[in-house]
Amino acid sequence: MAKQYYQGDYGFKTILKRYPMFKSFVSVLKKDKGNLYLETNDGVMSNIPLVKTIADPKEFNRVLSVLSNVKGVKFNEKTRDNIIDVTVGQLTWRYYRSGGRLQNVFDEKGNALAASKPTIPQQEDGVRYLLTSAKLQSKQNINKAIGFSFGKDWHDSFERSFKGISDNIMNPTTMKSYIFYRDSDKSKPLFLNQLTDEQILPDKKDNRNPSDIWAVKKSSISVLTKEVAKLYKDVSKNNDIEKLNAYISKKFKAKEIIGISLKQVTKSTATVQKVQTDAKYMNSLKYDGIIEKFKFDCGNSYFDILLKMKVFKKTVDYRFRFRPRGASGQVKTYGEGQPVEQKTFDGAISSDVVDKEFKDTRLFEGLALKLKTKGTVLSTLKTSSLDKDFVEFVEKDKFKLVTVSGQQDKLSDYEIKRGIVLLYYIYKFETTSNKQRTFKSFYLAAKKLNEFSSIHFKVF
Repeated sequence: MAKQYYQGDYGFKTILKRYPMFKSFVSVLKKDKGNLYLETNDGVMSNIPLVKTIADPKEFNRVLSVLSNVKGVKFNEKTRDNIIDVTVGQLTWRYYRSGGRLQNVFDEKGNALAASKPTIPQQEDGVRYLLTSAKLQSKQNINKAIGFSFGKDWHDSFERSFKGISDNIMNPTTMKSYIFYRDSDKSKPLFLNQLTDEQILPDKKDNRNPSDIWAVKKSSISVLTKEVAKLYKDVSKNNDIEKLNAYISKKFKAKEIIGISLKQVTKSTATVQKVQTDAKYMNSLKYDGIIEKFKFDCGNSYFDILLKMKVFKKTVDYRFRFRPRGASGQVKTYGEGQPVEQKTFDGAISSDVVDKEFKDTRLFEGLALKLKTKGTVLSTLKTSSLDKDFVEFVEKDKFKLVTVSGQQDKLSDYEIKRGIVLLYYIYKFETTSNKQRTFKSFYLAAKKLNEFSSIHFKVF
């Protein structure tokens, strides 16, 4: 059976058909219904209605306070995975939080959104098609051009991205003077491949220039081809990344080459930022402590570090999320970053950056998979031959960035191994010798920036 999620009113109406008493909650949740989803299995609701929200802990708790306004309401907290049973009279429904994306979503009018997720090239080509057309196209035309049936969420994103680019980067008339290339398309012109060749870069291409689309002025292609060929030889020989960035900056300002980084636009309007990493920007970045302690239960599938970053005079509330990804039963863990209020992630924290800061996490993951579990995380740790300092740290509960629970809960073999690996990553965060460096490097990696990053636009 496949899970399906009914948004807002559509989910509420489904619950009300079986449980009229749920009406008590509909009015108080009126402003928050758009981020509440009734979970069903192929349209069949469970006996205890499951209502899911995609939110950070602060927002999750805010909605809880709204629910407390219902007369006679009672809460029964299930600490693992942020689950709350909400009861009024004979009705109990379950409110729980998730940080991930939902598949098989039906909007408030009962319309199916995307049944499957488009590939990254398809996502990027949706915007590229509109830019090449220099006008908005119908949903049918977009689907036909890309060869994929996009859901409403992606069509909304394409429209918002196009409008954001039209209003802030170039208008539709100007678009006709450009050719738009997808960066991941290796058949793009040689000079663009040369500008992004990782063989001559000090870091991964996406960390230096995360542009997904390149807008190239048609009248400049011949000159660009000759200039970049010579520049490529010079940079390859001398590893002069500053010279390469200076050239991209010059051509960007002359509007001959414009790099555009894309993210799905989930807000009503797109945000367009010109990103240029310079010494002033790099020096302004400062880790400024945590927002609040994330409540990590050892049965959780992920943990967050909720932090504040100073960027010039602005303070950004930010989240690092670490979780195992890949084949079932694996514990290899990866990190991502996003502003707390943003629904989509900025990007992955490069494994190279994590390995540089945390050193032996990959080795530890291998050791964790071989552990003989003893029913609970704490019992398993005490009888293991893992790093003694780490085991003692967990035993004495010395955590300052998160609060940890569930160390002595009965868990499955895999949950114990996964929990121990996630605790080790948290331990690495807690004990890093230079939090300023670690948090700054992770922040830049998630943002796909470093001290060598070149100028581009970001649309999200």
